[in-house]
Amino acid sequence: MGSALHGGTPGAPVSAEPQDRPRLVYVVPHLSQDESEHFAHIPALLAALGKRVDVAAAVERGSPPARLAGVRLLLRVPGRGRWGRVLGTALTVHRCARAGYRTYFLRYSTLFVIVLVLTRPLYRHRVLLWRSGLPDVRAPEQPRTMRLVAHEFVNRVTARLVHCLVTGPETMVPIMAGLWGVPRHRMRLLYNDVDAERFAPLGTTERRDARARFGWADDEYVLLFVHRLSYRKGARLLAPLLEAVLRGDGPASGARVRLVVAGDGPERSRLEGEAAAPELNGRMQLLGAVPNHDLPELYGAADCVVMPSYEEGFPRVLLEAMASGTPVVTTNAGGSADVVGGDYPYVAEVGDLDALVAHVRSLMSVPDADRRAWGQRLRRRAQTEFSPERVAAMLHAML
Repeated sequence: MGSALHGGTPGAPVSAEPQDRPRLVYVVPHLSQDESEHFAHIPALLAALGKRVDVAAAVERGSPPARLAGVRLLLRVPGRGRWGRVLGTALTVHRCARAGYRTYFLRYSTLFVIVLVLTRPLYRHRVLLWRSGLPDVRAPEQPRTMRLVAHEFVNRVTARLVHCLVTGPETMVPIMAGLWGVPRHRMRLLYNDVDAERFAPLGTTERRDARARFGWADDEYVLLFVHRLSYRKGARLLAPLLEAVLRGDGPASGARVRLVVAGDGPERSRLEGEAAAPELNGRMQLLGAVPNHDLPELYGAADCVVMPSYEEGFPRVLLEAMASGTPVVTTNAGGSADVVGGDYPYVAEVGDLDALVAHVRSLMSVPDADRRAWGQRLRRRAQTEFSPERVAAMLHAML
């Protein structure tokens, strides 16, 4: 297992720190340079957290850099195959314990949390487990398989055995407590964060050049979808939404509309077939999976981000769009309405296609200056409410 110790020699013992500075192992499910998942945000949070906490990062998969800002101890979890991963995770826990780390924060690391629960009598560690979202939302034709039942059982058991269950935003706290049977006194609120320096509005020239590289005309109104192409994230609503907008009347009826879809997943083949339909007139552009480091330019060049999800928890897509100064049209799935703010008008009920279409048309009809004003309002909210520094302070307070 590769490891790097910040402030010292790789593999060397951790040097002394002030006694009141807590220690935390942040488990990173996946981290690579070409990251297309939302885990690419984690380095900015770890850098902010490292100003308050002695941080160790345990990276389960990928090819992490040799060093991460704010991280004192960087470990790559070794092992291949099921049992190799189990042994590698146990070895990582042992190394963290030897270095004096006994508090863990995890998000989507089922194997890691199982190993922590099993080894807790030996190491007496403390586990903070993040959960958000509704796992039972699935396509109507998708059966409830034994694998899904087993996965839900494991999630329910581990949620009850950890020190506390962490979730966000506010709407999700009672939902998660009820879903997993966790007493409210063991629930903790934690926001997701966004790096508003990396996700930021483009200047006029930058935006024009980016649109030209993407093949978008100046007079096109570009709707952007960034998410996993799944039923849960509303992928099946994209073609009907675009078709309805294209055939609409009113002030926005003369606009040229393009729907750009960034992402991959089980609904991709369906979307490829729908994109070729004559009624869409070639106005749906499928990009496939896009590395996270390329997303800021996409967000900044688009006119509106659409997120027609049936299920969400604390969606980072909204945070990234907001920080980029791009208005959004979203459903109120999960905590989405909390993220954009209670006074934001372009929020539809889950599954309400007519409302989504009306919101898109409404945004299309406002002057560019008003569109930019909405984007700046969302950006200010992202900067004040969901910065890495604020989320690091919230996590620090739990320790």
